Amino acid sequence: MQKKLIILLVFLFLFRLLFGLCSEFWFDDELQIYLIGLKSYTTGSWPYYGPDIVYTNTQIAGGLQGLLVSIPFYISATPEAPIVFLNLLSFFSLSFLGYYVTKRTSKIPSWLVYTLILITPWAMHYSTRVVNPSYALVFAIPFFISLLELLPIYSKKIMNPNLAFLILGISTTSIMQLHMSWVLLLPLTGFVFLFRIRKKLIKQIKTIGIYLLGLFIGILTLIPTLLLTPNEGPSTLSNVLFNPENWSNLPIIVLRFFSFAGNEIPYVLGGNTEERLSIVQDQIWSSPFVIFLLLVGFLQIGLFIYLLIKPSASKEFTRVKLLVIASLVLLYCSFFFSIKGPASHTFYIFFPLAICYAFYCYEWLVGKYKPALKILKAIAISSLIFHLGLGLYNLEHKSLYKNREKVTRAIEKMDYKELGKRRTDEWGYGF
Repeated sequence: MQKKLIILLVFLFLFRLLFGLCSEFWFDDELQIYLIGLKSYTTGSWPYYGPDIVYTNTQIAGGLQGLLVSIPFYISATPEAPIVFLNLLSFFSLSFLGYYVTKRTSKIPSWLVYTLILITPWAMHYSTRVVNPSYALVFAIPFFISLLELLPIYSKKIMNPNLAFLILGISTTSIMQLHMSWVLLLPLTGFVFLFRIRKKLIKQIKTIGIYLLGLFIGILTLIPTLLLTPNEGPSTLSNVLFNPENWSNLPIIVLRFFSFAGNEIPYVLGGNTEERLSIVQDQIWSSPFVIFLLLVGFLQIGLFIYLLIKPSASKEFTRVKLLVIASLVLLYCSFFFSIKGPASHTFYIFFPLAICYAFYCYEWLVGKYKPALKILKAIAISSLIFHLGLGLYNLEHKSLYKNREKVTRAIEKMDYKELGKRRTDEWGYGF
């Protein structure tokens, strides 16, 4: 069984990698993240700033994003290098999440757990292509696993508490250089310390020290930016403002949170109905699986919401539900201070928590209705076929291979501008 699982994981890695190579490359957000690393590599400069925040023409401080894209070029100066490196990182991170879920739930076969996690639409849409939420997920998974281990949810712990605190720190300051949603990790960490107030003072000092060490390790790639002369451009704090218009967004936040663990086909297919239909029509053979996943996606969200309200006999499940509710409240409150509304990618770092919660729901469903296991298997197979069709479409219309020669030329000439200009070239500040 172990050998079969390894073979399956190798297949899933290759499948995800090929899908990533076929995914969107030329859209501005993806291209700009790629250019941050390419600029660092071709100019031999340190990437002092990372992702752009286009709403305010600002940049997230820190070199981590640029390094994660540029380092693969030093290993192999090929256009595919950053995509391959990202897929390695995300595969191992998602596999860690799969391993954790198998340890916390028991009614779903391990092979099915790994398959569903690795090929669910939101795990395929981000984490396979070079864009900053893909990298944020790599660090969000160990953060949320550590959070679950440190909160009073499980009587039997899997992870050493000291290691968990170290991971909390490293993940927080790493995501801080990748995505603005990092601030949401601070209140969650605060919950952990709140529940440890009754611990002995010496233990509290030790855990705080370990957490601070983790923060320092993660912040190492930010230090060069802090030593720079302050950026002439506006601060990222300009993205924080009181936005009372977000008061009505709670239902949207709830639906989008649970969609992370479901099969949200419309979002993955495209930004409008016309684009979605054109993809399905181009790959008409995959349409039955698209329809099946679309219907299942609605049912999954219904199940997740129903079980969130329904009392549970399992203490662990109840505690996980309380964490989910607390997270939803946190998200709702946070958007009162955000320049942007609750688009899914703005809080994608909560994907691991949504997944963990979803498998408790699946476990309940399988325990109550045994045929539900066959449905989960059908979802896994349908998702593979759906992403195969989507990948074939993207290969021709959106992927790197539409104009790979342009990227190759930029690498060979060691001039990132052969591929495109950074937004900051026009702004006159930043990296």
